[in-house]
Amino acid sequence: MSDINAVGFGSTVDTLANALSGANAEQSAISQNIANVNTPGYHKQTVSFKDQLAAAAGEPIDDGSLSMLADSDRQFGVNADTPQTFAPQMQVDDTDQMRVDGSNVDVDQEMAHLSENSGYSQTMSQLLQVQFMRLREAITEQPK
Repeated sequence: MSDINAVGFGSTVDTLANALSGANAEQSAISQNIANVNTPGYHKQTVSFKDQLAAAAGEPIDDGSLSMLADSDRQFGVNADTPQTFAPQMQVDDTDQMRVDGSNVDVDQEMAHLSENSGYSQTMSQLLQVQFMRLREAITEQPK
Protein backbone atom coordinates (compact mmCIF):
# COMPACT_ATOMS: atom_id res chain seq x y z
CA MET A 1 0.00 0.00 0.00
CA SER A 2 2.93 2.36 0.40
CA ASP A 3 3.07 2.75 -3.41
CA ILE A 4 -0.43 4.21 -3.36
CA ASN A 5 0.51 6.70 -0.64
CA ALA A 6 3.68 7.78 -2.46
CA VAL A 7 1.70 8.79 -5.55
CA GLY A 8 -0.46 11.25 -3.60
CA PHE A 9 -4.02 10.68 -4.84
CA GLY A 10 -5.41 12.68 -1.96
CA SER A 11 -6.12 12.30 1.70
CA THR A 12 -9.15 10.04 1.22
CA VAL A 13 -7.18 7.50 -0.81
CA ASP A 14 -4.27 7.73 1.63
CA THR A 15 -6.54 7.14 4.62
CA LEU A 16 -8.29 4.20 2.95
CA ALA A 17 -4.95 2.70 1.92
CA ASN A 18 -3.68 3.06 5.50
CA ALA A 19 -6.86 1.44 6.83
CA LEU A 20 -6.40 -1.47 4.44
CA SER A 21 -2.73 -1.78 5.43
CA GLY A 22 -3.67 -1.83 9.12
CA ALA A 23 -6.37 -4.43 8.52
CA ASN A 24 -3.82 -6.60 6.71
CA ALA A 25 -1.41 -6.32 9.66
CA GLU A 26 -4.21 -7.28 12.05
CA GLN A 27 -5.17 -10.19 9.79
CA SER A 28 -1.58 -11.41 9.98
CA ALA A 29 -1.56 -11.24 13.79
CA ILE A 30 -4.88 -13.09 14.04
CA SER A 31 -3.62 -15.78 11.65
CA GLN A 32 -0.51 -16.29 13.78
CA ASN A 33 -2.66 -16.55 16.90
CA ILE A 34 -4.88 -19.20 15.34
CA ALA A 35 -1.88 -21.12 14.00
CA ASN A 36 -0.29 -21.17 17.47
CA VAL A 37 -3.43 -21.93 19.47
CA ASN A 38 -1.95 -25.22 20.75
CA THR A 39 1.58 -23.92 21.31
CA PRO A 40 2.36 -24.03 25.05
CA GLY A 41 3.31 -20.63 26.48
CA TYR A 42 2.32 -18.70 23.34
CA HIS A 43 0.96 -15.21 23.97
CA LYS A 44 -1.41 -13.79 21.40
CA GLN A 45 -0.43 -10.81 19.29
CA THR A 46 -2.56 -7.79 18.56
CA VAL A 47 -2.41 -4.82 16.21
CA SER A 48 -4.43 -1.82 17.31
CA PHE A 49 -4.23 0.40 14.28
CA LYS A 50 -7.48 2.36 14.38
CA ASP A 51 -6.26 4.98 16.89
CA GLN A 52 -3.04 5.39 14.92
CA LEU A 53 -5.09 5.67 11.71
CA ALA A 54 -7.07 8.55 13.20
CA ALA A 55 -3.85 10.29 14.24
CA ALA A 56 -2.29 9.74 10.79
CA ALA A 57 -5.30 11.36 9.13
CA GLY A 58 -4.45 14.57 10.94
CA GLU A 59 -6.51 16.86 13.09
CA PRO A 60 -8.82 19.36 11.41
CA ILE A 61 -7.37 22.85 11.31
CA ASP A 62 -8.99 25.12 13.87
CA ASP A 63 -10.36 28.50 12.82
CA GLY A 64 -7.76 30.45 14.79
CA SER A 65 -4.78 29.16 12.81
CA LEU A 66 -3.04 31.07 10.05
CA SER A 67 -3.48 29.82 6.52
CA MET A 68 -1.22 30.20 3.51
CA LEU A 69 -1.94 33.22 1.32
CA ALA A 70 -2.61 32.58 -2.37
CA ASP A 71 -1.64 35.33 -4.82
CA SER A 72 -3.69 33.95 -7.70
CA ASP A 73 -6.95 32.06 -8.05
CA ARG A 74 -4.98 29.32 -9.88
CA GLN A 75 -3.01 28.43 -6.74
CA PHE A 76 -4.02 25.61 -4.46
CA GLY A 77 -4.27 26.05 -0.72
CA VAL A 78 -1.69 24.12 1.28
CA ASN A 79 -2.52 22.36 4.50
CA ALA A 80 0.34 23.17 6.88
CA ASP A 81 -0.68 20.45 9.32
CA THR A 82 1.23 17.39 8.12
CA PRO A 83 -0.26 14.08 9.19
CA GLN A 84 1.72 11.60 11.23
CA THR A 85 3.20 8.56 9.54
CA PHE A 86 1.18 5.38 9.72
CA ALA A 87 3.08 2.28 10.79
CA PRO A 88 1.03 -0.16 12.90
CA GLN A 89 3.11 -2.54 15.01
CA MET A 90 2.29 -5.97 16.41
CA GLN A 91 2.19 -6.10 20.19
CA VAL A 92 2.28 -9.14 22.44
CA ASP A 93 -0.74 -9.37 24.72
CA ASP A 94 0.45 -10.46 28.18
CA THR A 95 -2.99 -10.53 29.78
CA ASP A 96 -4.42 -13.39 31.80
CA GLN A 97 -3.45 -16.87 30.78
CA MET A 98 -6.59 -18.78 29.96
CA ARG A 99 -5.15 -22.26 29.77
CA VAL A 100 -3.01 -24.56 31.88
CA ASP A 101 -0.24 -24.65 29.25
CA GLY A 102 0.41 -20.89 29.67
CA SER A 103 -1.24 -19.77 26.44
CA ASN A 104 -3.76 -16.93 26.38
CA VAL A 105 -5.23 -17.65 22.94
CA ASP A 106 -8.96 -18.33 22.77
CA VAL A 107 -9.71 -19.78 19.34
CA ASP A 108 -13.37 -18.72 19.44
CA GLN A 109 -12.42 -15.12 20.22
CA GLU A 110 -9.78 -15.14 17.48
CA MET A 111 -12.27 -16.47 14.93
CA ALA A 112 -14.69 -13.68 15.89
CA HIS A 113 -11.89 -11.11 15.43
CA LEU A 114 -11.00 -12.72 12.10
CA SER A 115 -14.58 -12.36 10.87
CA GLU A 116 -14.84 -8.75 12.05
CA ASN A 117 -11.51 -7.78 10.52
CA SER A 118 -12.35 -9.52 7.26
CA GLY A 119 -15.54 -7.46 6.92
CA TYR A 120 -13.64 -4.27 7.74
CA SER A 121 -10.96 -5.09 5.17
CA GLN A 122 -13.53 -5.82 2.47
CA THR A 123 -15.33 -2.54 3.16
CA MET A 124 -12.10 -0.50 3.00
CA SER A 125 -11.13 -2.28 -0.24
CA GLN A 126 -14.49 -1.48 -1.82
CA LEU A 127 -14.29 2.17 -0.73
CA LEU A 128 -10.78 2.41 -2.18
CA GLN A 129 -12.02 0.92 -5.44
CA VAL A 130 -14.80 3.54 -5.59
CA GLN A 131 -12.27 6.34 -5.05
CA PHE A 132 -10.13 5.05 -7.92
CA MET A 133 -13.21 4.80 -10.15
CA ARG A 134 -13.99 8.44 -9.35
CA LEU A 135 -10.42 9.45 -10.17
CA ARG A 136 -10.57 7.53 -13.44
CA GLU A 137 -13.84 9.25 -14.37
CA ALA A 138 -12.35 12.65 -13.55
CA ILE A 139 -9.24 11.97 -15.64
CA THR A 140 -11.06 10.60 -18.68
CA GLU A 141 -13.98 13.06 -18.31
CA GLN A 142 -16.47 10.36 -19.15
CA PRO A 143 -19.66 10.27 -17.12
CA LYS A 144 -20.83 6.98 -15.77
